[in-house]
Amino acid sequence: MKLRRIFIALGVALIVFFSLSCSPKQKKILRVGTDAENPPFTYQEGSEFKGIDIEICKRIADKLNMQLQITKFQFDELFSALALNKIDIAASAITITPKRKQTMDFTIPYFETDLAVVAKSNSPVKVEKIEDLGKYIVGCQSNTTSHQYLTENLMEKDLLPKNKLKLYPTVIETLGELLNGKIDLMVFDEWVAKDFSQQQEIKIVYTIQTNEQYGLAMQAGKEINTRINKALKELKDSGELENIIREYID
Repeated sequence: MKLRRIFIALGVALIVFFSLSCSPKQKKILRVGTDAENPPFTYQEGSEFKGIDIEICKRIADKLNMQLQITKFQFDELFSALALNKIDIAASAITITPKRKQTMDFTIPYFETDLAVVAKSNSPVKVEKIEDLGKYIVGCQSNTTSHQYLTENLMEKDLLPKNKLKLYPTVIETLGELLNGKIDLMVFDEWVAKDFSQQQEIKIVYTIQTNEQYGLAMQAGKEINTRINKALKELKDSGELENIIREYID
């Protein structure tokens, strides 16, 4: 009887072993952080994340046979989230800059844009040259290339008084201040401005040609970065990247 029980126990153990060994392995997770406030690149509809950046990350995850996990952060939290190993990729229409490249890695560029100066649709404000911004109260999102440009090209040259530059943690908050008449002008990425102008009572009054290039930001020196970059290059070379962009930008 004891021998029979031993055989039964061994049989059960073998069944469990083979069932586990034959089950599909769980995919590794590709962790992406976004602020979801830069349409058409990244935004939310309900609980779903959408946009060019999100679609690119989905395709990259597929190519790497990984499961995509998206977490929302404020824009200026994304870089610390990378440094603290909370995410593998920051995807939020992030411009590649020499300063950022000192502390993080970037993929190849996937989009080029300029900066836009935006006013309310009914505003009489006129901007014919960049120095004209010094006449008005100007707002932008902190720690962005808009913030950097206004600081280096206007404030540090005494063309924009410090008390006329208002900084906000998010694009949405900055836009709200513009619509509520708390600031006269807002500076942010041109294609994001174009998208918002279709939904809000705002207009582009001036374009600052900066020829900025977007890239996916990654933790410095990680092995996975090479594979992420290779996947993005494959999307670009195959024409898939162009199709993704066309889907969101007419």
